[in-house]
Amino acid sequence: MILELKQVTKAYPVRKRRKGWSKTQDTEQAVKQVSLELQRGECLGLVGESGSGKSTLAKCILRLEPLTSGEIWLDDQPIHIGRIKDIHLYKRIQLVAQDSSSSLHPRMTIRDILEEPICNYFPERKAQALNICLSLLVSVGLTADCLEKYPSQLSGGQKQRVCIARALAVEPDIILFDESVANLDTTTQSSVLDMLKRAQVERQLSYLFITHDLQSTRQFCDRIAVMYQGEIVEVLKEWDEDLLQHEYTRTLFQTLAE
Repeated sequence: MILELKQVTKAYPVRKRRKGWSKTQDTEQAVKQVSLELQRGECLGLVGESGSGKSTLAKCILRLEPLTSGEIWLDDQPIHIGRIKDIHLYKRIQLVAQDSSSSLHPRMTIRDILEEPICNYFPERKAQALNICLSLLVSVGLTADCLEKYPSQLSGGQKQRVCIARALAVEPDIILFDESVANLDTTTQSSVLDMLKRAQVERQLSYLFITHDLQSTRQFCDRIAVMYQGEIVEVLKEWDEDLLQHEYTRTLFQTLAE
């Protein structure tokens, strides 16, 4: 086990005006008592409708949001209490977001985008940065002529591959994918997923694959955690109708079957 979430809860303050009373501040739980494990070399899918708390959970793992309660452990280190420095945390856990266009600096070339994390995390490799960039491009199915291009000169699928290459550049243990292939057409999506599976095997990576796309999750992930209204209601090893316990999961299965 490389990542463990123990009873993770995230609540946000909500101001309400009640009749006859002044404003009061309540809290609304976006994530409720979530316990989850990610094994080394595993791809764990996290599915659920919009607003179910999937992205909030990812932000908590990346320490972009503080926990209200609970614990998050990376190997034998608690990362929820800030003892591990950000540079060490992001060396081990990387994020590939949904919107590749806003994730890439429009005034930086692809070479600059890829060299930046290499030089930041591995300053001793600065002289070899160009060769590493070329190797990264090849690993994600891009050609060397992309190096001197700007993000605006690439297609959506190419930009998403650059985001994946940038995540791979720091040699992480875990990559979080937050709806990362949702905006791609079916053919490009299939090609990107095949590339990710190869990278996972070659580099022994662990993936947390957050999505609402049940078909890609079923094909790509080793296990599937179903999130509903901030809670993990079911964790599946097989997408078998006879094994489904929760009503929401059965609804998802019926949607996929249709």
